[in-house]
Amino acid sequence: MRTFKLRLLVIAGLMNFILLASLLATINDGQSSQRGWVIAGLVIGAMLIELGIIWRLVAAQEHVVHDLTTQVMKLTAPDQTHRILLPADHAYADLGQAINMAAEALRHQSHVFQRQENELDNLLKYLPVGVMVIDRRRQTQLMNPMAVQLLETEQLPLPHLYTQDIKQFDLTAQIEAALREQANRRQTLTLTLPATKRTLEVSTIFTEPRPYHPQVLVLLYDLTEVARIEQMQVDFVANASHELKTPLTAITGFSETLLAGADMDPQKRREFLTIINDQAHQLMLLIEDVLSVSRLQNPTKRALVMTKVDIKTLIDQQIQLQSQSIRRRSLTVVNAISPQFKVQTDAAKFDQIANNLLSNAIKYNHDAGQITINATATPTGWQLTVTDTGQGMTVEQQERIFERFYRGDPSRNKQRIPGTGLGLAIVKELTELLGGHIVVSSRPEAGTTMTVQFPEKIK
Repeated sequence: MRTFKLRLLVIAGLMNFILLASLLATINDGQSSQRGWVIAGLVIGAMLIELGIIWRLVAAQEHVVHDLTTQVMKLTAPDQTHRILLPADHAYADLGQAINMAAEALRHQSHVFQRQENELDNLLKYLPVGVMVIDRRRQTQLMNPMAVQLLETEQLPLPHLYTQDIKQFDLTAQIEAALREQANRRQTLTLTLPATKRTLEVSTIFTEPRPYHPQVLVLLYDLTEVARIEQMQVDFVANASHELKTPLTAITGFSETLLAGADMDPQKRREFLTIINDQAHQLMLLIEDVLSVSRLQNPTKRALVMTKVDIKTLIDQQIQLQSQSIRRRSLTVVNAISPQFKVQTDAAKFDQIANNLLSNAIKYNHDAGQITINATATPTGWQLTVTDTGQGMTVEQQERIFERFYRGDPSRNKQRIPGTGLGLAIVKELTELLGGHIVVSSRPEAGTTMTVQFPEKIK
């Protein structure tokens, strides 16, 4: 633009110079008088004014063109542009309007893209599915927080080899197969991670957003809890089947023996009937455990009926109900609760808690051992403790004893300790329903103390 301005001034100057030279030549030839010199002076003045006007007009046009050029260059960042305002009769008015419309359209499109990007970021951030994008150079281009959590790795800001995030052979093999075969794959993998072992359903989806730029989208679904529940169900079926089969076999066998003629012997008859009664009682306990779990899942059965409860009397009743099992193991049970200790709680639900805690202490105690039960006030409420001198538990067992159907005793086939593994799970759910929690203190062969803490104040 500056070159154009100089050229225009040069051309105008030359034309004026030619005109002035012609005028001076005429004067020199004597064809004009002194008046001619005056005219010449006026012409020179007019020439200078003309050149000034031309310079000003060209400068104004140069400013407009510069502004238009600047706005065009800023279209790559439309939020930084401003509207170009020109008179309707201006030579560049249409061009300015076109640039304004283009900037507005780009600004709107930029806002749409920004909103969509924010929505996608929020979706990936809170999506309960791990998402990874791995390009053809085996670099992780995207990894959402759930994928970081599931793979127990770190969120790296820049693209990097995906093997920095994934160190499990089965998962890397599936990704490589998807890239190599250019096909989608889906399978369930159990991965051993630094802190835990997870069961993941892994979907690897091959895509090619641009020609010769393939990538793999990896979707990770956490099935750990589902697999754990399935295993718990399998364990329950195995345990419940065994626990059902044992008493039923005894009841069937001894009843057949009685029917075969053993009922004629009073001593044998009484012995066999006692065994049948014990086994039938065992069946009732099993069925009651299963029904208790079912009732806990029913919202209408979870309502609390708070009454004033004499804890010592309630524990004495539980000791009396389980006296036969206590005598069989030659156990000593000490109820150290004060007769004045009364609290506001749901009597029926607390009765179930006490029943299961005492039953558990009896089952896992040593013969001729001791069980001590006490209830005391705490700064935030009160607590019940049940301490036995039994076989105790490892740390690993303590982490799992409140799982449904989990059996702390591995010797199910040896018939050492009967049960379905539901007792402590019921205790935990009822305790939480009453607003409390359980603390376990135990060591192998050093006994166990179960402390159930409640927030309700003593009445």
